[in-house]
Amino acid sequence: MAALKRKKLLEEQLDKISGSRMTLETQIFAIESANVNLETMNAMRKGADAMKNIHKNMNIDKVDQTMDEIREQMDLANEVSAAISQPELLGMSSNESELLEELELLEQEQLDKQLLNAERPPVSAIKPPVKQVVAPKTEEEEEEDAELAELRESMGMMN
Repeated sequence: MAALKRKKLLEEQLDKISGSRMTLETQIFAIESANVNLETMNAMRKGADAMKNIHKNMNIDKVDQTMDEIREQMDLANEVSAAISQPELLGMSSNESELLEELELLEQEQLDKQLLNAERPPVSAIKPPVKQVVAPKTEEEEEEDAELAELRESMGMMN
């Protein structure tokens, strides 16, 4: 019987020690948590102080003034760019530049008509160099040449 009593006493003591251990572990976690909170608070305080230091020479009026100056400079740059790109500076009004564009279109149309009414395509006056290195034609290029030759024959043209 003494052994059972002793076992029961030891089990009770083990329960008390386990409870004490649980209390100590809980207290350790609470201390660690408080320490983390303290470190966090110190870091946040340092951050707030750094921001105060940065912003002590800056306020919203200065920021607005700087942004206005930037906008003014951008507007000036855009005006200069627009002025430089105007044909009026070259002695031409916008009406004259439109007329020049229309003249170029008419000249191109006339040239197109001449080319369409020509019996033969115009021959270039530029002579090829005496010695030419010609790359071998691909199958696709040979097919295109054959189709071109057929088209010329059907139109009554010789190459």
